[in-house]
Amino acid sequence: MGCATTSVKITSIILNAILGLLALGSIGWIAYNADTESEEFAIAAYVACALILLFAMLGILAAVRESVPLTATSAVFLLILAIPQIVSTCMLLHQYEVQSGQETVDVAWQANNMDGLQQKHECCGKSSAQDYVHLNQLIPPSCYADLQQTTDHLYVDGCIEKVQSFYEADKKRFIIVSWVLVAFELLCFALAVFLAISFRNKQRRLQF
Repeated sequence: MGCATTSVKITSIILNAILGLLALGSIGWIAYNADTESEEFAIAAYVACALILLFAMLGILAAVRESVPLTATSAVFLLILAIPQIVSTCMLLHQYEVQSGQETVDVAWQANNMDGLQQKHECCGKSSAQDYVHLNQLIPPSCYADLQQTTDHLYVDGCIEKVQSFYEADKKRFIIVSWVLVAFELLCFALAVFLAISFRNKQRRLQF
């Protein structure tokens, strides 16, 4: 095997390993933020990331074994995964509606279930801690950092603003992660095509 092919083989293994780790990280990220996404979106994302992980592992196995069929299969399916992901990411850039922080906080406020939001987003009340004061209620411990009920630990920002910022940042993070995955998929696809051709040429030479 030529030096160039060996270098591409090693690069392919490394990139596929990185792609697999990115897919695993994405699965963990989706699980952590499952409460902010719809069930349909979460399921679709889980399936996509699981497939990416599967074919990244296949790409590593194909490169190590120098198998033409496995390498070609990996290339085809990486391309099949990348195309709809590119389309869906482009659609998200223009059509994705960021979830309303106001609605989320209003629902939690009415259900008297603000503690989780206040601790997660480091905020207090709908607009500020004054929301509790105006209702003649005690400011709950969840409005304080580390639950230490002292003035210097009180969260000053309202939850509507903080939750809305979180949702908007979450959209940006998703789009960035999606483009990074697509870039690695296309790179791994190109390397798999090169390796499939190289492995096939090597097998032909060995037949003579």
